[in-house]
Amino acid sequence: MQAPQHLPPALTPSIRRISLGGDSHEKESPGVPLICKSIHISASPEDVFNYVTNSSTQPDWITFIREVEITSGDGKSEGTTDRCLFKLGPRAQTLDAVWTEYDPPRAFARKATSGLEMEGRMTFDLRDGQTHAEWTIEYEPPMGPLGALLDALFMNRVFQNEMEESLESLKAQLEG
Repeated sequence: MQAPQHLPPALTPSIRRISLGGDSHEKESPGVPLICKSIHISASPEDVFNYVTNSSTQPDWITFIREVEITSGDGKSEGTTDRCLFKLGPRAQTLDAVWTEYDPPRAFARKATSGLEMEGRMTFDLRDGQTHAEWTIEYEPPMGPLGALLDALFMNRVFQNEMEESLESLKAQLEG
């Protein structure tokens, strides 16, 4: 039996642990970042779900989304597709996505079908009279090993900050 060969750190599978006020999420993957953020909102899960899934309100609270257009479907079910102008970092790009989960008022998910490889999911549940909204994004940094390095040094933190600001904006929009 051969001794195991050691891979460079950039190629070694990693486990990322993200802590959120007691919540902890782990993901074992070969360098695919997973970010999970959450917030409590003084509104019903139905109101939060309806606001979050309304394509016309998404640019109002998601800091890195400039515009969203439903390209097929009814905008109220799995299989709906949309196109958004996405700007995270220095340049904007167009992303097409398919809605992979639409379960009012519990969960909503979409997966990019063009542009950045990314999946996002939000869940909503009532806790102590408030809606606990949890947002998870998993993405593949572009540009191969260079992109993974830039992500580790800079972009992952930018993405986390943008998600946190977006959730604070969502809370402000709904709590008025």
